[in-house]
Amino acid sequence: MTSSGPTTTEPGDRPTVPVGTVPANPGATGAALGSRSARGLSMATGISLGLRLVGMVVGMATTSVLARYLNPDGYGVFALALTLGTAAAQVADMGTTITVSSRIAREKASAGRILGTGLVIRTSVALAATVALLVAAAQGLFGESSAVVSVIAIATPLSAASILTAGATARFRPEVSAILALVQGVLWLTAVVVIARTGGDVVLLAWYFVAVVTLQTGIGVVINRRLVPLGRPSWAEAGRIFALSWPLAISALAVMAYYRLGSVVLFHLQGAAEVGYYSAAYKFLDVAQLGPAMLVAPLLPIVATSMSMNAHRRNLIFSLATRTGVVIGAGTAVLLIALAPALVAYLYGDDYGPAVTPLMLLAVAFVGVTLGYVGTTICSALGVVRPIAVLTVSVAVVNLAAQFWACARWGATGAAAVAAGTELVIGVATCLLAARAMTSRLPVREVASVLTAGAATILVVWLVRLPWPIEAALAGGLFGAAVLVSRALTIADLKRVLSRKAL
Repeated sequence: MTSSGPTTTEPGDRPTVPVGTVPANPGATGAALGSRSARGLSMATGISLGLRLVGMVVGMATTSVLARYLNPDGYGVFALALTLGTAAAQVADMGTTITVSSRIAREKASAGRILGTGLVIRTSVALAATVALLVAAAQGLFGESSAVVSVIAIATPLSAASILTAGATARFRPEVSAILALVQGVLWLTAVVVIARTGGDVVLLAWYFVAVVTLQTGIGVVINRRLVPLGRPSWAEAGRIFALSWPLAISALAVMAYYRLGSVVLFHLQGAAEVGYYSAAYKFLDVAQLGPAMLVAPLLPIVATSMSMNAHRRNLIFSLATRTGVVIGAGTAVLLIALAPALVAYLYGDDYGPAVTPLMLLAVAFVGVTLGYVGTTICSALGVVRPIAVLTVSVAVVNLAAQFWACARWGATGAAAVAAGTELVIGVATCLLAARAMTSRLPVREVASVLTAGAATILVVWLVRLPWPIEAALAGGLFGAAVLVSRALTIADLKRVLSRKAL
């Protein structure tokens, strides 16, 4: 539910439930898709994954330095401030980024005007969110984190620049957001190392955060000018964007409640140290999201124009996305559970031992997170937003009630258990909605076989205690073999994603 890096402008952050629209002219989509082959897009996605993996290493190194330097109490204070800043940025998005990306994929001639209007909308709402954070911090509503929140809030308007990646997504250029994420990670690592060596306090660290976000935003603006130059904003265009994304204003608040505010509840009920343990565990989940983020980056523009495809092709796209998503989610969960004690001890030290159990529970949550990425992306690209809004609001109400009960009794472990249940419900429900939107069949047999393979692998790892490197290799090998035997992914799937045919 939190991060230890400047995620306010990170395009790969877990999406609030985004929104798109059904093509006005389904037959006129060839121009948007025909410029890149499946192989070309797969190569670009592979490059993006490589960059994200490097960024993951950088990010975990940053978290290790930061957590050890601040200790659980200080790390909890800073992590809470980042959680609030990221939550404000997510609410400010209101689905604008995905809406803009979907429209650019279909309306190439109006790309500049659409992107410029989206940027103005994002900036205006982000400024309002900044004022709200500053007022709340001035009232001392965030306890000892209030001073840090006041500084980090300054970076919230810069989160509007993340909408510029919408153009790159629509143009099948997923590597652009990966480059920005890597630049951000390197800058933030540098800042954290400087603070740790000079003995700076947490408020100075927050100012460094603002500086990193400012630099990253400037780099993003320069890169974007070569892809989709900004056009003059239009009131008419703003009206169209709002007409498509108004349900997301409600959904965004609900997603923020069940995804980000658990840390706030935990802070008030159990104190900064428990937030520190929970944040340390959740950092692994944040970093692991590079997998599903890479999956949905090419999926969005494809689905946005899928109404021109026949039913068979739509079913292939949905099936492959869902099967790949569950393999990524379950495979990552298996490795996180197998390596939880070693990861926590190596990155954070003995003081963070209580974070091991929350990490195992959050690993289970990652299965739901990945399915949620697939489901919400498909529904958003096709304009199926109102059912998503109803779902997220309902889940958020139950989640917050459960958080107050679980956090009071079990601290970080209780918060992680509630998060796991929430994410699994959201993931399954959004995939069912996506299947209906695509008029496709959910690959139940393949999904069930992957989940069974994951559970069996975890059971074997628990029963056979080995040194952690061997345990990790055993877990990966058993799970991979089970996926191949069950034919959850096949050679035919590989041939499809490496095809030279134009999308």
